[in-house]
Amino acid sequence: MSTKRQHYVPRVYMKAWETTVETIKEPAKKFQGVYVFNNSEIGDGANRNSVLWKPHLYTINFRYSFICQSCSKVKTQFVNMIYELLRNGFKQPIYGKYGYSIIKTKKSINKHFYEIPSWEFYYYDGNPARKTAIINQINALNCFILEDAFDAFLEQNWENIYKSFIQSVHNGTPVGIERNERIIPEKIANDMLAAFFIMLCRNPRFDAMGVYNIIKDNLLYPMLTSLCRAEKDPKETLENETAEALGYADELMTGIWYSELYKMFFKKKGGFYHNAVKQAFTGCQMILFEAYNNAGSFITSDNPAFEHRTVIERQNSSGMIFPLSPKYLIFIAKGDKGINIVDHRFADSDTIKHYNRIIARHKTDTLISVSKNIKEVM
Repeated sequence: MSTKRQHYVPRVYMKAWETTVETIKEPAKKFQGVYVFNNSEIGDGANRNSVLWKPHLYTINFRYSFICQSCSKVKTQFVNMIYELLRNGFKQPIYGKYGYSIIKTKKSINKHFYEIPSWEFYYYDGNPARKTAIINQINALNCFILEDAFDAFLEQNWENIYKSFIQSVHNGTPVGIERNERIIPEKIANDMLAAFFIMLCRNPRFDAMGVYNIIKDNLLYPMLTSLCRAEKDPKETLENETAEALGYADELMTGIWYSELYKMFFKKKGGFYHNAVKQAFTGCQMILFEAYNNAGSFITSDNPAFEHRTVIERQNSSGMIFPLSPKYLIFIAKGDKGINIVDHRFADSDTIKHYNRIIARHKTDTLISVSKNIKEVM
């Protein structure tokens, strides 16, 4: 399996934090990049293409084909790949057989897709083919439909979404004299709201605002642990059984995540994304914070779009937070005026540092800034 870099924080989004940087090892060498902080006060310069990615993060390997019942386009791609593999992937064309069914066409592969482990395989001259080698090849198939969807929507459109939103707020109609709120086109507001939730859902830390952890910890993990212990091998230790159950649970949760991302792009309703956007569109409002000149800059992280719940804070900051650039940050909270009524506020140094500290608390590992010293903006 070749390495394929898949950025969970898009490079086009990180471009806003690009500045002249230097590395810790070679401070004399200047280049265009971002400052990266991994539990450090001094940033290390890095090319934005080289950070915040994982190999094959959105790649749907064939072992996740159990999601195909609800993800028809994924199944179609796997059917096409299996058809090509059997026809052209070996020294001679191969067909499958399941019971009395001969499997040579895409239609027959689709019909018996979920019985593939029980297929027998033959060359077209009637001689049996090596089943293990063929199944291994099928299991190695990968579907890139999710990464392609991210590229087509967010990566290609982010700069336009961002610029249109900022421009619309600056030029928006005030709701009243000496009021901060601006009326902007609903489509532009909805595009930004959708971008926030796509950024939220695409992050490997995504847990549907707590739902996934409940499913995993309270349902899947106990159930699978019990099953692993019921099939107890005398040679297996309790630690190994626990690790096995956790592995199964993680694999199922990854499949659920892939299904959610699929619904986000290829279905018009259902799932976390569509329900969250619908509720936010009718029940939330946005505040756009714009940093005063020389007041500092907003940071971002490897978890750039998140929900923040205030426990005990002097300033109530419960809501959803999304830094757009070093100069702009969106705060989304409950409101009944309409998502296209945007409160435009200017942020002084204290406000910027307040939100930067919140961003830092919600990071997984990494912060991104235009400042080399993180203390300057915290």
